[in-house]
Amino acid sequence: MNIIGYRLPTQTPGPQRHSTCGWVAIIDSKEVGWINMSFLPNNVLKFEDAFILPDYRGRGIYRKLWDTRWNYVSVTCKGMKVISYCKPSTLSFYLNKGFTAKETITLVETTI
Repeated sequence: MNIIGYRLPTQTPGPQRHSTCGWVAIIDSKEVGWINMSFLPNNVLKFEDAFILPDYRGRGIYRKLWDTRWNYVSVTCKGMKVISYCKPSTLSFYLNKGFTAKETITLVETTI
Protein backbone atom coordinates (compact mmCIF):
# COMPACT_ATOMS: atom_id res chain seq x y z
CA MET A 1 0.00 0.00 0.00
CA ASN A 2 1.18 3.49 -0.82
CA ILE A 3 -0.08 6.60 0.97
CA ILE A 4 0.07 9.75 -1.15
CA GLY A 5 -0.50 13.26 0.21
CA TYR A 6 -2.41 15.90 -1.74
CA ARG A 7 -2.45 19.68 -1.34
CA LEU A 8 -0.23 19.48 1.77
CA PRO A 9 0.89 23.03 2.58
CA THR A 10 4.55 23.81 3.09
CA GLN A 11 3.52 26.24 5.83
CA THR A 12 0.38 26.68 7.93
CA PRO A 13 -2.19 28.63 5.88
CA GLY A 14 -3.24 32.01 7.20
CA PRO A 15 -6.55 32.34 9.07
CA GLN A 16 -8.18 34.06 6.11
CA ARG A 17 -8.02 30.81 4.13
CA HIS A 18 -9.92 27.57 4.57
CA SER A 19 -7.42 25.09 3.19
CA THR A 20 -8.18 21.37 2.87
CA CYS A 21 -5.60 18.67 2.27
CA GLY A 22 -5.28 14.94 2.82
CA TRP A 23 -3.95 11.53 1.88
CA VAL A 24 -5.04 8.73 -0.45
CA ALA A 25 -4.33 5.00 0.01
CA ILE A 26 -3.34 3.20 -3.18
CA ILE A 27 -3.21 -0.60 -3.60
CA ASP A 28 -2.32 -2.12 -6.98
CA SER A 29 -2.77 1.28 -8.69
CA LYS A 30 -6.31 1.61 -7.25
CA GLU A 31 -7.48 4.33 -4.86
CA VAL A 32 -8.96 2.36 -1.97
CA GLY A 33 -9.35 5.03 0.71
CA TRP A 34 -8.72 8.60 1.74
CA ILE A 35 -8.59 10.89 4.75
CA ASN A 36 -8.46 14.68 4.94
CA MET A 37 -8.32 17.72 7.19
CA SER A 38 -8.81 21.47 7.02
CA PHE A 39 -6.97 24.42 8.47
CA LEU A 40 -9.50 26.70 10.17
CA PRO A 41 -9.14 30.16 11.74
CA ASN A 42 -7.89 30.56 15.31
CA ASN A 43 -5.15 27.93 15.05
CA VAL A 44 -7.60 25.02 14.62
CA LEU A 45 -7.23 21.87 12.53
CA LYS A 46 -10.36 19.93 11.67
CA PHE A 47 -9.92 16.23 11.01
CA GLU A 48 -12.56 15.58 8.39
CA ASP A 49 -13.93 12.82 6.25
CA ALA A 50 -12.34 9.45 5.78
CA PHE A 51 -13.51 6.61 3.56
CA ILE A 52 -12.32 3.10 2.78
CA LEU A 53 -13.87 1.07 -0.05
CA PRO A 54 -16.05 -1.66 1.48
CA ASP A 55 -14.00 -4.51 -0.03
CA TYR A 56 -10.85 -3.10 1.60
CA ARG A 57 -12.16 -2.48 5.12
CA GLY A 58 -10.65 -4.39 8.03
CA ARG A 59 -7.15 -4.35 6.54
CA GLY A 60 -5.70 -1.51 8.62
CA ILE A 61 -5.99 1.08 5.84
CA TYR A 62 -7.88 3.61 7.98
CA ARG A 63 -5.34 3.27 10.78
CA LYS A 64 -2.44 3.75 8.32
CA LEU A 65 -4.10 6.85 6.86
CA TRP A 66 -4.87 8.20 10.35
CA ASP A 67 -1.28 7.58 11.52
CA THR A 68 0.09 9.32 8.40
CA ARG A 69 -2.07 12.37 9.06
CA TRP A 70 -1.18 12.37 12.78
CA ASN A 71 2.55 12.13 12.03
CA TYR A 72 2.26 15.07 9.63
CA VAL A 73 0.41 17.33 12.09
CA SER A 74 2.66 16.32 14.98
CA VAL A 75 5.63 17.71 13.08
CA THR A 76 4.13 20.67 11.18
CA CYS A 77 1.27 21.89 13.38
CA LYS A 78 2.57 21.99 16.95
CA GLY A 79 0.38 24.03 19.28
CA MET A 80 -2.74 23.86 17.11
CA LYS A 81 -6.06 22.56 18.46
CA VAL A 82 -7.49 19.53 16.60
CA ILE A 83 -11.24 18.98 16.34
CA SER A 84 -13.17 16.15 14.72
CA TYR A 85 -16.75 14.94 14.52
CA CYS A 86 -17.00 11.18 15.08
CA LYS A 87 -19.61 8.55 14.40
CA PRO A 88 -20.28 6.15 17.27
CA SER A 89 -18.19 3.56 15.41
CA THR A 90 -15.05 5.74 15.56
CA LEU A 91 -15.52 7.53 18.88
CA SER A 92 -13.58 4.99 20.95
CA PHE A 93 -10.71 5.16 18.42
CA TYR A 94 -10.40 8.92 18.97
CA LEU A 95 -10.81 8.67 22.74
CA ASN A 96 -7.97 6.12 22.81
CA LYS A 97 -5.83 8.65 20.90
CA GLY A 98 -6.27 11.23 23.68
CA PHE A 99 -9.24 13.20 22.35
CA THR A 100 -12.02 14.31 24.72
CA ALA A 101 -15.73 14.04 23.83
CA LYS A 102 -17.13 17.58 23.96
CA GLU A 103 -20.75 17.24 22.81
CA THR A 104 -23.14 15.00 20.90
CA ILE A 105 -24.70 16.04 17.58
CA THR A 106 -27.52 14.46 15.64
CA LEU A 107 -27.68 14.13 11.86
CA VAL A 108 -31.00 15.23 10.42
CA GLU A 109 -32.20 15.04 6.83
CA THR A 110 -35.10 15.76 4.54
CA THR A 111 -36.03 15.16 0.94
CA ILE A 112 -36.94 18.16 -1.21
